[in-house]
Amino acid sequence: MRRISLNEVTDDMTLAKPIYQGTKLILQTGAAELTKYKEKLNNIGVFSVYVNDPVSDDITVPDVVCEQTREKCKATLRLVCDHLRQQGNFHEPELAEIVTALLDEIFQNKDILISLSQICTVDDATMVHSVNTTIYSVLIGVKSGLSKEELKELAEGALLHDLGKIILNESILLKSSALTQEEYNHIKLHPSLGYEALEKKHLLSDASRLVVLQHHERLDGSGYPAGLKGDEIHPYAQIVAISDVYDALTSERCYRKSLSNYRACRILQEDVRSGKLNGAYLDALLSNVAIYPNGIVVYLSDGTHGIVKSQNPGFPYQPVIRVIDDRDPDGKVSVYDLDLATRTEVSIVEQ
Repeated sequence: MRRISLNEVTDDMTLAKPIYQGTKLILQTGAAELTKYKEKLNNIGVFSVYVNDPVSDDITVPDVVCEQTREKCKATLRLVCDHLRQQGNFHEPELAEIVTALLDEIFQNKDILISLSQICTVDDATMVHSVNTTIYSVLIGVKSGLSKEELKELAEGALLHDLGKIILNESILLKSSALTQEEYNHIKLHPSLGYEALEKKHLLSDASRLVVLQHHERLDGSGYPAGLKGDEIHPYAQIVAISDVYDALTSERCYRKSLSNYRACRILQEDVRSGKLNGAYLDALLSNVAIYPNGIVVYLSDGTHGIVKSQNPGFPYQPVIRVIDDRDPDGKVSVYDLDLATRTEVSIVEQ
C-alpha cells in the first residue's frame, strides 16, 4: 500500500485503510472507484488516503496498535467527552480497561518502527491525536525503563491530555486562519480546564492528572499555564509534551498540511537544543518511529521517485525504496527495489 493525496487517486486503486467519521465507517478497506468519493472526503477533512495499486500491493505499513483497539480507545474517549459536556465532570469506568488493552498490544509490538499515520476527519481529529499521543508516550516510557504501573499512569494522562479542549469555543479551536492574541489565550486555558475536570477523580493518580495540566510546560520556562522549569515539570508531562508536538506536526488538519516525519524530527531536535524539550525522551521516540515511513512517496537524488517499501534497522535515513523510474523519453516506466543502505550514492531528497 501507499499513502497519496486525494488529487492523486485513480480508479485502478482500492482503499487500503478504512476511514471513519466519529463512530461511523465512511469507507471500508477494499473500496473501489475511489475518485467518486473525492469531494465527500475533502468536505469532511480527509486530504490523503492509503491505497493499494499494482505498484504497491506488497508494501505493508506496520502499526503497533490494531484498528480495533484504536477504535475502542476513541469510543472510550468519546464517552468521557460526552459526559464532560453534559455533566461538567469526568466519568468513565472503562478507561482503565482500554488502557490495559492498549499497553498489552504495545508490549507485543514494541520493536516495530511505526510507519502508520492514521487518516481522520475534522471532527475525529482530537480523538485520533489523543490515541496517537498515548501510543508514542508509552513507547517512550518503555524505552525509558518505566514499570507497568508507571506506564499505566502515563497512558491514562496521555489519553486525557487534551480533555480541556472539550470546554473551549469550537470555532476558535478549529479556526483555519491565524489566531488573535485573545483567541490564543483562550486555547491556552485547556490544560487548566482539563485538570480541574479531573481534580476530584480519585481513580486517577496525581501523576496522570499532572500530565493534563503540564503537557504544554517547557523546560526553559517558556510554556504554559504556569511557566514551570526543569524538574518542576513531571517526567510524564515531559514525555507527553514530545509526543503531543510530534503527532500534531505530522498530522493533517483543516488549518494546515502535515509535515514530513523528517521535518517534524528536525523541529523537535531544535527544541531540545534550545532547552525546551528533554533530549533523552526525544531519542527514545525517534528509536520507535520511521523517519521515512513505509508507503510514502519520496524523491531521490538520481532524479527518480518511489515508495518507501521497508525499513533498515539502524539506518533510519536509508530505507528500501520501490523506485518508479519514468524518465525514459519514450514513456517506458521501470519499477524496481533499491536498498539505500547498500546504494549509498543515492539518497532521499528533502522536499
